[in-house]
Amino acid sequence: MKKKIEHRSKFRGIFTALVTPMQENGAIDHDSLVSLVEHQIRQGVRGFYVGGSTGEGFILTSEERRQVLETVVRAAAGRVTVIAHVGCISTMESIELARHAELQGVDAVSAVVPFYYKVSMKEIREHYEAIMEAVSLPMLIYHFPGATGVSLSMDFYEQMSRNPQCLGVKFTSLNLFEMQQIREKCGSEFMIYNGHDEVYLGGAYAGSDGAIGSTFNMMPSLFVRMYDLITSEERSDMPLLQELQGKANGVIAHMLGFDVIPYEKQMLYLQGVIRTPVVRQPLKRFTEEERERIKSFYTESHVLQEGRL
Repeated sequence: MKKKIEHRSKFRGIFTALVTPMQENGAIDHDSLVSLVEHQIRQGVRGFYVGGSTGEGFILTSEERRQVLETVVRAAAGRVTVIAHVGCISTMESIELARHAELQGVDAVSAVVPFYYKVSMKEIREHYEAIMEAVSLPMLIYHFPGATGVSLSMDFYEQMSRNPQCLGVKFTSLNLFEMQQIREKCGSEFMIYNGHDEVYLGGAYAGSDGAIGSTFNMMPSLFVRMYDLITSEERSDMPLLQELQGKANGVIAHMLGFDVIPYEKQMLYLQGVIRTPVVRQPLKRFTEEERERIKSFYTESHVLQEGRL
């Protein structure tokens, strides 16, 4: 029988979906990764989501995914909560990564919905159950229909919420009505993380317990401030919260004119947090003209200047 999840408070708050810094030759830049972890902790984030979409997890080798996680765990040194993304199309490979994550001492594992092959909700549920059976860690479902093409049913969420080992869901969708319905039907102990940073404020009021975000890499303190306001007695200060979300969305709107992960790495490079903005193929590589446009925006953005090392 699986143990009920305890100390849920450590899973509430702002979690950065870490990028994976790389050297010029494409190898993992572990020194920059340590620098990023330290910088984020100083900015006040609650924890890290490691090896997910933002971390280029699906274009790293399994061994690289293990190495990245080991570096983050060592650098974090128990100061923040670490969630390891172990998702693969293969259940067997997901289990192998989950077992490795447990040996590293992470706080929870997460897995994206299996994609490419057309499987039913039954097979998806069994995929998660198999991973949970292999480890004793809490499991966070990763729902990202825009990337996977898979939409989970409300019945699936209700069934998963009855499993005491299932922590909740990383909800990367703009459908905040669906998020509210998950909260309504699955109860307060089923944790929901807002996954689209541009609607974090809306997600917080729809019932999320926090957020796991990609853009937190380059502007963590802004979202930490929003979370602190939302969970404090100043929650009623809607104009200030709208202002902060608007500042974040100004950066996000500019980013969407380029490409998410390369843009975030370019900003982290300009902020002095990582040594190169290299991404893995087949992700976009910016032209010199695009890099200049990004640099010009960076120099004029007070939000991004706050993220400097």
